[in-house]
Amino acid sequence: MDDFLVIESVSRSFGRLRALDDVSLAIREGEAFSLLGPSGCGKTTLLRLIAGFDAPDAGRILLGGRDITALPPERRPVNTVFQNYALFPHLSVRENIAFGPRMAGWPRERVRESVEQMLALVKLESHAGHRPAQLSGGQKQRAALARALVNRPRVLLLDEPLAALDLKLRQHLLVELGALHREVGATFIYVTHDQSEAMSLSHRIAVMNQGRIEQIAAPEQLYARPATDFVASFIGDTNLVAGRITEDGNAVRFADGTLLPLPEKSAHPPGTLTRWSIRPEHVRCGPRPPSDEPAVVSEVIYLGTHTHVWIESGPLRWLARMQGPPAFQRGAPVSLTLDPAGACELPAPAS
Repeated sequence: MDDFLVIESVSRSFGRLRALDDVSLAIREGEAFSLLGPSGCGKTTLLRLIAGFDAPDAGRILLGGRDITALPPERRPVNTVFQNYALFPHLSVRENIAFGPRMAGWPRERVRESVEQMLALVKLESHAGHRPAQLSGGQKQRAALARALVNRPRVLLLDEPLAALDLKLRQHLLVELGALHREVGATFIYVTHDQSEAMSLSHRIAVMNQGRIEQIAAPEQLYARPATDFVASFIGDTNLVAGRITEDGNAVRFADGTLLPLPEKSAHPPGTLTRWSIRPEHVRCGPRPPSDEPAVVSEVIYLGTHTHVWIESGPLRWLARMQGPPAFQRGAPVSLTLDPAGACELPAPAS
């Protein structure tokens, strides 16, 4: 897939607030792409610029090789699905979906056929005559998706579309969104602060923080090989720790004496201070050997499929994730080992 939607050095400020700071990225045609980050990171501002609801202070936006930076929203092959659905309350589901094609002057038969296709696609045939007030949250969201897709936009923008729904419904609609994307083939750009939503839906994710992009990568790469402290801590749980390369260069020793074996000899000189992200499922704890200084379990939280265990070890506090119910209780002495498969060296902080 070639680059299709290109953001070139885009910046946007609101007074003293720098919402976007020289942001560049390229999205491929047909890709499911997420903008992920905490509130205030700039992701919704970027979505509004793509939609044409706002204009950048600097930079440009290209779609299919065409500069659309100055185009008004109605002239862009882009539609948006909002968190609050934005359905017309006085129109039925069928009439909401038909509104765009009718405004575009489509022939009556084409409008009818397209609306029926959308109703079937989002499984709302039996609710076609209902008004929004008669629908559940999930049904409203599916109606909003159908209305946005009926004109066959080349890009569909989704601004936190599941944020108002409960967990079970969000999980169900995520599956439906993935199927919908495969069915229509449009480029989906999904804005969310929920990393699990982005990870499950996206081919690639741009992690944003304070108006900048920290990393763009596939979900599995973001998790296994985060490029910054922020990405490591925002995508899932992790242990951020500093340790020194051992004399033989084959391991890292942390402040509590725990060793991280390295798959190959470090390129750093012995004694070099390095920084690591170590995922909790790769922190192993077992019964305390008699000769070792004990680490101690300080907290245990059982989450059904797995258990989170916090371990105090000298000056460090480790998080371990264990499958199933708790194997250790609070106050239990344990030993620690680290699996290098879950470890990623992080760059040194900027001086």
